[in-house]
Amino acid sequence: MIIGEEASDMKKVYEIALITACIGGLVIGCSNDSGSRESEASDAQTEAASSIVSETAPAESSLSDAESMSSVTSLYDGILDTISECHSGQADDETMSSMAELVSPDLMYVPSEDPIYYTLIDVDGNGVDELLIYQHMVNEDGDECAVIYDGYTVRDGELVHFIAGGARNSYYLCSDGSFYNRGSSGAAYACLANYTYDNGELTLNKSYFSDDETGEIAWYMSTTGIWTDDRTEVTEEEALEFFDFEYMFIPNELEV
Repeated sequence: MIIGEEASDMKKVYEIALITACIGGLVIGCSNDSGSRESEASDAQTEAASSIVSETAPAESSLSDAESMSSVTSLYDGILDTISECHSGQADDETMSSMAELVSPDLMYVPSEDPIYYTLIDVDGNGVDELLIYQHMVNEDGDECAVIYDGYTVRDGELVHFIAGGARNSYYLCSDGSFYNRGSSGAAYACLANYTYDNGELTLNKSYFSDDETGEIAWYMSTTGIWTDDRTEVTEEEALEFFDFEYMFIPNELEV
């Protein structure tokens, strides 16, 4: 298992044109045998990566007895092995059904020729690496970013599935360590939410979403939920500005 120790260069994504297309119904969801995952560290470090790590990582990355490195990697290996089995077409119906609540269905049915990536990174700096599983999306600038389908951590010795996404419900790791969630439920229903992450919990900071309950597409903002009645109407321009954020580029990734 390769342990990701660094987050790296931040890139600017999501131009207004991309989001406008989403309102029109665009869906942004956008092989390999698992083999053995041996411990290694990436040699490709940059000054930017070192700066981010020094700000977010604890002085000493220590785990409790219940969350020893071996127990964490053992739990993650089980997830990765199953995804690899599904991705290669070797999993039977019983295996895929048993994993339905632990792995995004969209991820389990990704064609074998399309790569699936993973990384381990201590997002909240508590000494326990999170496992993020994702594919790449290419934005209008030609840059790739990680579209996260599933996120896991280990808390009190138990696996916590804190991100359960999909093609219409994708997540992105941002430069400040928060997560953005982008969703769509049809031509008139788009949303983007920002969450603070801590020890397996996502806490909503703010969301913008659209609907056509009034007969026309309108945009709203809320700090308590998505498509909730507790909301304030905003302009489309304000909502679209929220779609423009910096993501955290992850260089030390591996294919599942």
